[in-house]
Amino acid sequence: MRLTGFSEVLPGEPVTNRDMAERFGLHEKWLDMMTGNRTRYFCATDSPPSVPKSTGDLAVAAATAALADADVDVASLDFLVLTTASPDHLMPATVNLVADRIGLNDVPTFQLMSGCAGALTGLYTARALLASGLRRGLVIGADTCLNFFPSSGQIEAMSPAELINFALFGDGAGAAVVDADPDGPGLLVEHLFLRTTGMGRKPAQTARWFGIEGAPLLEGPDGPYRESWGEEDYKAIEHHVPEHAESIFKELTAETGWALDEVEHVLLPQLNGVMTDSIRKRLGVRPEQAVNCVADTGNNGNAVPFIQLNRAMRRIRSGLGVEGRLLVANVESSKWITSGLALRHQNGAR
Repeated sequence: MRLTGFSEVLPGEPVTNRDMAERFGLHEKWLDMMTGNRTRYFCATDSPPSVPKSTGDLAVAAATAALADADVDVASLDFLVLTTASPDHLMPATVNLVADRIGLNDVPTFQLMSGCAGALTGLYTARALLASGLRRGLVIGADTCLNFFPSSGQIEAMSPAELINFALFGDGAGAAVVDADPDGPGLLVEHLFLRTTGMGRKPAQTARWFGIEGAPLLEGPDGPYRESWGEEDYKAIEHHVPEHAESIFKELTAETGWALDEVEHVLLPQLNGVMTDSIRKRLGVRPEQAVNCVADTGNNGNAVPFIQLNRAMRRIRSGLGVEGRLLVANVESSKWITSGLALRHQNGAR
């Protein structure tokens, strides 16, 4: 499988930590210290017409940009994959609405519900589809994480441990055009794996489909209260994600024979700026090797690896690391999924 076109889409203007403090009653310095994220982006219903307002809008924009980057027509696609944790509806599937809007018909479509491992889940699925005889497809990762935010009043009643769940995220999308032909410019897949490692382990992240406003009422000692939209065991994530990342890169380097300190582009897990930099230092990855985005974009869920890939390609095309190698690590804490991807850049035919 060869990746030939890339994109990233961030809606509207960046939302700073000061903006978050004013909007949700959070503390600016606390956000700086705890997350390391400086800005993020959110969809808004009152945005100008040209600005995405939903997961579907983000996905359409990412699809259009990736097709343009690959210089291919939508009619040449044999399939479409959308990975998301925040579809616009339960039905119809957002992927089918996206297909309609970009002018794609008479092909199989797939909507994969996932979190941080979603982008590589989509690429893993795409590789299987290409192996079945299809020739070209498009994989999109898109999320509107703001949909999971509680109201300002509910945030005010939360503990710091609960608040951090909401301080990490942002909305966004990215995409990649994938091709079965190994010859030509782009990123050639050298190794790709995806596996669950959560047997017997508690989920570290849960998001309920009903959303906070539709949560059922439960009886408590102080009267009825609404069940939380979800939970995140940040301590478990903080403890286990770095060790999983280290294991992923060990497998990738063993399979490819590449030394980590010689790889030009290392795409680390992007939970937040603080943890990403901690993982970088733990692995001995130099700042110039790391392709990070989370401090500026927020954690965009399924979009993050596509945004990283897009930014890595910018570096490569600008002459930094031409003919370079890329290693990608993703860890999803919901029920503990690990995934890794090794890519080699090529300018033309092999």
